Amino acid sequence: MEDFGDIKGIEYADPESPISYEPFRLDYRMPEWKDAKGRHPYAPPRHYGAARLDVQEGYWSREVAREEWDRLWTRTWHWVGHINDIPEVNSYMRVRLGVENILVVRGEGDTLRAFYNVCQHRGKDLAQNDFGKANQLICPFHRWEFHMDGTLKHVADRETFQAKAVCHNLDIPKVRVEQWRGWIFINLDQDAPPLTDYIPADFRAIFDAYDLEKAIRIRDVVQTWPCNWKLAHEAFNEGYHVRATHAQLQGAVDPYHCQVNLYDNGFGRSVWQFMTPIAHIADQIGTTIDAGLAEEHRIFLRESGVDEADFPSDLRDVPKVVVAAKQARQGYAIDYSKFTEGQLIDDWSGGFFPSTEAFFRPEGFFIQHWRPHPDDPQKCIYSTQTYVVPGIHEVPSYFGVEGEIDLSGKTVIPRDYRPDDDLWAAGPVVSQDMQLLGGVQQGIRSRGFKGNVLSDQEVRIRQWYDEYAKYMNGLK
Repeated sequence: MEDFGDIKGIEYADPESPISYEPFRLDYRMPEWKDAKGRHPYAPPRHYGAARLDVQEGYWSREVAREEWDRLWTRTWHWVGHINDIPEVNSYMRVRLGVENILVVRGEGDTLRAFYNVCQHRGKDLAQNDFGKANQLICPFHRWEFHMDGTLKHVADRETFQAKAVCHNLDIPKVRVEQWRGWIFINLDQDAPPLTDYIPADFRAIFDAYDLEKAIRIRDVVQTWPCNWKLAHEAFNEGYHVRATHAQLQGAVDPYHCQVNLYDNGFGRSVWQFMTPIAHIADQIGTTIDAGLAEEHRIFLRESGVDEADFPSDLRDVPKVVVAAKQARQGYAIDYSKFTEGQLIDDWSGGFFPSTEAFFRPEGFFIQHWRPHPDDPQKCIYSTQTYVVPGIHEVPSYFGVEGEIDLSGKTVIPRDYRPDDDLWAAGPVVSQDMQLLGGVQQGIRSRGFKGNVLSDQEVRIRQWYDEYAKYMNGLK
């Protein structure tokens, strides 16, 4: 029995009590065989204390939402797409961020320019499509014309304007735009530090092996979720909820033994060990739980190029069999020799502050964003994109992409806007989170809820709020 301040006489589980599996600690590291050559130095853990996180007003307050927009959203870099989404000169993508509507346009080569998608006459948006190509932008309201760099080209009926009325700078204001290995980021702050200073170098280095530049988009879903953007993002910064929320994953991923690394500027990494049962049942395999392969294991083995005759009989052998098969693969679209053993089997999740979580696999990339709703702080705009490396034989099943898929990269696919009540828009796992979060949004407004109590498995939430506070308090 322990004494927790003014809470007396209450018994808690002893964290040092014997358990049948290795307990999670902040300094948990992946098994050594997953990085046999020591390519990735271990980043030591960071501690953020154990105080109750009293931030619930920020989940519904309109005043807080306005402060977030002014102090955070307009001053940070935001991941918006890939250079291959705009494959030709003068092709563009439209980006919605809160109340803003922005165009990113490709110039010669890999050059980019970005500006607000708003006519300088009366404020009408110029481009109505998410993706397209044009030689000029023409306002559908009064037919003002702009070049594809946002500069003014023509004012309709110019002779009817007084000279002083059109002596202002009528070019469209620019937006900062930069790339990281083909991925496009924008920033509304013209004085913000460059992207390479914003994304820490040691964080960028852990993704060196992945073919980021080659990525082609095969899915793009947008939906409104019934919760604040921070609340939604938090659910994807920790694996603690998987045991309760995603029962179907317990035999195929171990979120408990997750290596967490924290970096500057609010960036973080979680290594989710795939084809490894969750710790709470792993030690029961072979005794009370059958060690045979589940359908998920068979699919994963087949997609990795393993013949069915060579399938292991014990699910605990699946990870090393998959790694060996990929390492032996020759002449494939992906050079698996660049990767550590763990990268060939596991999800390496990168958290990009403030609101993007990207899951990196050698075969492709699953990216999720949670952005503020333009009108209601108790809602957010969720978007997810799936990209793959061109030339792969099939899209791995764990990406959850269904239907016919164009893997050629020759087609710029449209965004898929799903209704709010489409409970399976983002696939079964993510949709389970979405459905639960609506109830959390309601519960946190209760007078009986006093703030988040976080485990060490949720340390990335604490780190995220530490960075968030710097912006909200004017320190960044």
